[in-house]
Amino acid sequence: MTDTIPTTEPDDAGDMQRAPHALPQMLDLTQAAQLREEMIRIAADSSIVLDASGVERMSTPCAQILLAAARSAQAANKPFRITQASELFRTAITDLGLRHELDKWME
Repeated sequence: MTDTIPTTEPDDAGDMQRAPHALPQMLDLTQAAQLREEMIRIAADSSIVLDASGVERMSTPCAQILLAAARSAQAANKPFRITQASELFRTAITDLGLRHELDKWME
């Protein structure tokens, strides 16, 4: 999985936030377990921001993991966002019938 170096930047309110976590290019079945572990790791952050700009392939299990991460963050009252979603990412979640579910977290 591609890691971004966690850095802090002020947001519009002046609060410090972590840089977006870049999702890997291939979110296929072989990446599902690693993606799950990564979502568990970053769940400790005060806010979760995922950069989906580089995603070129996404499997159903990976989409389910992202949906579970979003719902868990929501239940914990933590901000969760998916930024710069690639066209393939958007197409994959639409094809899986998850667009309505994930749209509320996508920018």
